[in-house]
Amino acid sequence: MPPDALGLYLHVPFCTVRCSYCDFYLLPEGARGADRAGRAAFVEALRAEIDAAAERFRGMRADTAHFGGGTPSLLDPPDIAAVVAALRRGFGLPAGSEIALEANPEDLTPERCAALAAAGIGRLAVGVQAMDDATLQHLRRPHDARGAARALRQARAAGFATLAADLIFGLPGQATAPALDGLRAVLDLGVDHLSLYLLEIHARTRLGRAVALGRAVPPPQDETADLWERAVDLLAERGFEQYEISNFARPGHRSRHNMKYWTDAPYLGFGPAAHSYVGGERWSNPADLAGYLAARGRPEPRREPASPGERGREALYAGLRLAEGVDLAALRRRHGAGTPDADDARLRELLDGGLVTLAGGRLALTRRGRLVSNEVLERLS
Repeated sequence: MPPDALGLYLHVPFCTVRCSYCDFYLLPEGARGADRAGRAAFVEALRAEIDAAAERFRGMRADTAHFGGGTPSLLDPPDIAAVVAALRRGFGLPAGSEIALEANPEDLTPERCAALAAAGIGRLAVGVQAMDDATLQHLRRPHDARGAARALRQARAAGFATLAADLIFGLPGQATAPALDGLRAVLDLGVDHLSLYLLEIHARTRLGRAVALGRAVPPPQDETADLWERAVDLLAERGFEQYEISNFARPGHRSRHNMKYWTDAPYLGFGPAAHSYVGGERWSNPADLAGYLAARGRPEPRREPASPGERGREALYAGLRLAEGVDLAALRRRHGAGTPDADDARLRELLDGGLVTLAGGRLALTRRGRLVSNEVLERLS
């Protein structure tokens, strides 16, 4: 496919419960519109939106699709298959395209895994988050550690081309040894890809309020940094490449869809709260399922205007998340202002501090720089 092939993102806004740390747009079980009828209406609207976008962007082709959320595994496999068929029809997804779906462990059985594979899903990402029950309960996850392990074994047996898992570090009450034991347990179950996130605390979440009130205390930053370093070393020993700050993969198992976000490539988003980026312009759907259903596949997008300089800085920040960094000259050609050159005083300071490298025109974070990536980006702003 050409380098400007689209990525397609589908936001499925349903979850069994809202986890304590989650700040995404979703409707938990019991909310209006979150029942089986609501999910069926959502799938119908989603297919209509895909058809409308295919008409608008006629001739554009895609090579990745990613079902995120929310919890896409709450959709019935026949509905997922129908959406995949709409994507193939509208955007010519060729054989070998990456079609990924996020799943929660409690939704996975051998039969459901087989049905997801038959529906066209080749990459399954399982939201494990932790492998000890006390932590999972504090996070309000619907599964336990045993269920997570069972789900990963069943998914591995189903023959997905890539099996991925998510874990979170830096959680309140999380100790180093159990966290590393949980990481080893997930790796022992044969995953090909691991997203290892450091906890981000959002004020509006249940966890954010608990932290603000002193009822939950994240571990000290130096402890989290040490845990992170040890995890990176363990993953390297197991044959995983850290290709992005939070993402590790065995050879051939990088997330091709997420690479589009980090390399300034175009993508289209479908569903409430989904974002799009095509032709240098960004827009998003309102975070409103009822309004989305009423629009019958034609939601009124919110435009996100920005100057070329702002777009250049966004591309710089996203690209610096990758191990190989960014080609500064290529960014300047694409976006003009907003991209520093080799003589920029801010860059020299970061180079002298050992936080970035600059070789062959590519700017990249060092291992130390990855630990303080937010600070590096602030200093480049």
